[in-house]
Amino acid sequence: MFIGGIHGVGKTSICKHLLRMKDLNHYSASQLIAKLKNEKLTSTEKTVKDISGNQDLLINAIEKYVNNDNLTLLDGHFCLLNRNYEVTQIPIETFYSINPTGIVVVVDSAENIIQKIKNRDGVSYDHELISYFQDEETKYARYVSDELNVPFIEYKATEKIDELNQFLGDLLLGGDKR
Repeated sequence: MFIGGIHGVGKTSICKHLLRMKDLNHYSASQLIAKLKNEKLTSTEKTVKDISGNQDLLINAIEKYVNNDNLTLLDGHFCLLNRNYEVTQIPIETFYSINPTGIVVVVDSAENIIQKIKNRDGVSYDHELISYFQDEETKYARYVSDELNVPFIEYKATEKIDELNQFLGDLLLGGDKR
């Protein structure tokens, strides 16, 4: 299952919560890419120089490191900021390669996201940019779900996790691994 959302929305926290409740594997797309590149994730910079190239690395890292014995939660993005701070969609081919059984897009208020990023990374982002980025992330996540014909849920980070647990339970009953 692919869990997407913009930087600072709470994807990893939600995945950690789900891991406590179910027998799952969890991977972060950025950590898989860094592992393949043999790098440490230390940058607070959220723009990406070579979005397409990074997605090729992600697919290679999934093939090399991901254990598909259990349902896998992969947290990442549907869109990224390029070096000019323009919202850029991840190529649809990446999602065909990942082949998720379901798609979750995590959303929150722009104010909460801005504050989380500031607290975590010490960086401030413009409200308009974060709002637009999240809108584009959500629209493209729906598009990817439709293109891949997989279940989709938009999960608000401030709500109870019951609906997300039900979505996950339904996917587990389906028996597929991603």
